Amino acid sequence: MFAIEKDPMAFETLRRNMLFPEGSYRGFELWPDWLSQDPHSVDELLEKEARRRLERLCGRVGLVAGGPPCQGFSVGGRRNGSDDRNRLVHRMLEVVEIVRSPFVLVENVEGMTRRFISKPGEEDEEAVADQVVQRLDELGYDAAYSVVDASDFGVPQLRRRVLILGIDKGVASAGTAAFFPGILDDVRVEMLRGLRLPYRRKVTVGEAIEDLAGERRVECPDSPNFLSATYRDELPGSAYGRLMRRGRAVSEVPDSHRLSKHGERITSLYETAHATQPPGRLQKAFLLSQGTKKDKKVLLDAKAPASTITTHPDEFIHYREPRNITVREMARLQSFPDDFTFHGRYTINGPRRRFDVARCSQVGNAVPPLLGRAIGLALMRLAGAPLFRADREAVCDLAFS
Repeated sequence: MFAIEKDPMAFETLRRNMLFPEGSYRGFELWPDWLSQDPHSVDELLEKEARRRLERLCGRVGLVAGGPPCQGFSVGGRRNGSDDRNRLVHRMLEVVEIVRSPFVLVENVEGMTRRFISKPGEEDEEAVADQVVQRLDELGYDAAYSVVDASDFGVPQLRRRVLILGIDKGVASAGTAAFFPGILDDVRVEMLRGLRLPYRRKVTVGEAIEDLAGERRVECPDSPNFLSATYRDELPGSAYGRLMRRGRAVSEVPDSHRLSKHGERITSLYETAHATQPPGRLQKAFLLSQGTKKDKKVLLDAKAPASTITTHPDEFIHYREPRNITVREMARLQSFPDDFTFHGRYTINGPRRRFDVARCSQVGNAVPPLLGRAIGLALMRLAGAPLFRADREAVCDLAFS
C-alpha cells in the first residue's frame, strides 16, 4: 500500500523503481491520497492527522513489514544499546497496534538476538528480538524469530539475518509462527529450481559479477569525472549472471558501475594482495606492512560466496582487478538485478554517514531481493496452511489478494 523511508536519496531510489506509474517494477498502486509520495519518518506517520488516517486502515492491511536501522544492534559496528535508532523498531510496533494486520515481519541483523552487555553493577539488557516477541505477544500475536543465511537462497553472499514473524492469534493457532522456518526452507528449494539457480550449493562471486568486468572504460553516465566499465563481450556463463543481466546488451554501461579513483599506494596494496595473499579477509599485519590503517579489507574469492556486504565498498577488493568493487557489483552480490537502479550520491564519509543514505548504504543495508522473494512465497503458503482457522479465512484472503 505504501512505504515509509525518511532519507531523500533512498526514497528517490524507491520512487524511480517502485512507485506507480513511474517505476519499472510498478508497485504501490494503492498509495493513499492522504500520504504524499515523499520521504517520511515513522514518527511523522504516528502524529496527529496521519495517525487518524492510519487508524482508518485497521483491518485493511495484510502485512506490516520493516527493517528498522540496525547500527545499534550490529556486532560489526559499535553495538550501542543506547543508540536512538534502536527505538524505531518499537515505533514500528505502534503502527502494528493501530492497523492490526494479521501478519507482522521484522528483519534485522543477527545481533538483534543478543543481549547488550551492561557495565559493572548494572543488569544486562534483554535482547531486542526478545523484547519485540514479548511486545507482539502483548498485542495479541503469536510470534517467534529465526535466523537465516541469505546464501541459502541463491544470494552469493554469507549474510545471516534474524526474521521475527508475528501472526494475529485470531488468525492461527498458538505456535504457528514457529512453523515458518520449515516452510521457508521448502519454498527455498522450489524457488531456486524455478529460477534455474543451484540449490545444493552456494552461488559464487565469480558467477555473480564476472560479466561486469569488461576491459573497455567509458565516461560514467552520471559522474562525468569518473570512468565506468562496460559489460564483458561475452554473455554471462552462469544462470545467476543471466538472471541478473536480463538480456542487457554488451555495449551498455551498467547502472551505478562507477570505478573508484585509487592512488598509487592503494593500487600497489591491491596488486600486492593479489600476488601474495589468499582470498578472504586480509591480515592486519599485512595491511600495516602496506602502510594502511584500514583494519578490514577483503580480497574476494571468485570460487566462493562473499562475506557479508556492508555499506563500505572500499572494504572489498575485486578478485581479478586491483580496485574496490563498484556499487553495481555490490548490488549483484545482494541479488539486485541490473534493471533496478540506484540514485543519490555514490558514497558519503564522515559524520553524515549516520544520517544520509548514499547508494553504497542503500545496497549494503538492503534485504537481498532473492531472500525477500522467498519470504513472500513462504508467507503466502503459511496463509493457506490448514493451521489457520476457517472463521478468519477472509482476513487471509485480504492479506494476499
